[in-house]
Amino acid sequence: MNINMFYDKYARNFDFIMFFTVILIFAIGIVNLYGSLSVHNRDFFDPYVIKQIVWFLISLFVMAVIITVDYHTLIEVAYYIYGIIFLLIIAVLLKGKITHGASRWISLGIFSFQPSEFMKIGLIFTLAKYFTSYESKKGYSLSGLIIPFIIIILPVLLIAKEPDLGTAVIVFLIGAIMVYLAGIRKSAMLVLTGMALIFGPLLWFRLKPYQKSRILIFLHPAKDYLGAGYNIIQSEIAAGAGRFFGAGIGNGSQSTLDFLPAKHTDFIFSTFLQQFGFLGGLVLISLYFIIIIRGFKIVYRAKKLHGFLLGGGALGIITLHALINMFMTVGLLPVVGVPLPFFSYGGTSLVVDMSAVAILLNISMRRYKFQS
Repeated sequence: MNINMFYDKYARNFDFIMFFTVILIFAIGIVNLYGSLSVHNRDFFDPYVIKQIVWFLISLFVMAVIITVDYHTLIEVAYYIYGIIFLLIIAVLLKGKITHGASRWISLGIFSFQPSEFMKIGLIFTLAKYFTSYESKKGYSLSGLIIPFIIIILPVLLIAKEPDLGTAVIVFLIGAIMVYLAGIRKSAMLVLTGMALIFGPLLWFRLKPYQKSRILIFLHPAKDYLGAGYNIIQSEIAAGAGRFFGAGIGNGSQSTLDFLPAKHTDFIFSTFLQQFGFLGGLVLISLYFIIIIRGFKIVYRAKKLHGFLLGGGALGIITLHALINMFMTVGLLPVVGVPLPFFSYGGTSLVVDMSAVAILLNISMRRYKFQS
């Protein structure tokens, strides 16, 4: 294939706006990460910064691989991808690395990763393959959703057992998005909604004490401001302290003085708001909005069910991560371990979010194949 043919068939449909918006968000995130370091450790070559840059380079390589391979080929091997990740989650439960009382990581010496995060990608490929193999023109009935439900609920239960309720909920929501996009009959929707309303509250009794505490503290954080409510109170203080223009890079007291826990992971948005203020927050939210709008455009323009479902699932991963993290850090949702895409420190989550973008770019590049 010569260069002109490559451009006409692939590069012309590559969404450069989405790609460079992701790069920009990551660059801002690196500056924010550097500024959030302790006042006693203000070195740009800090291990956190270096590791995040290394993971970004790895993510770019993974993205290049995903973009290069036709997404139809990836869908064909979806069951194998799902099976491997499922076995890795079981391995985590059996002999995983225990951190903060939870077994979520597989350690390979120089680095660790969370298989549960990769299940988000494996799930959208698997459901896309199933729904395109057993397409229903009139929408799926309850009986037609038994196998998709099993595909979704098995990893959800295992991830919740680690325990990692936040990731389990997101995996379930991603699965629900895929089911909705595939098409579900109104009667089935009404039955499932009724079941959720009836049996949903019963899940409360299955939650661990610390999980119940997070929900109760979400409603009344001041009741235990030195205990379970400490994190969210410090997060809200950091977000409000930035005011309109922010305190400046490295001047966020809650992060640099180590008042704010998980300042570089779960509560990274709060550290950003304190350093760059409400104005900076608006800019960052606008960048995510650009990615989501571009993603919607790619999904809407997909000419085949494969691309529509896969793209919708990939966009769901990015959107859920962004909304839940931002709402959580300002007290609008209970505290759960959800990363801010391309921004929070963490290798596994970065690879997953970049893979989701790569899937969308892959679909965008190959839509020429289905144009009349």
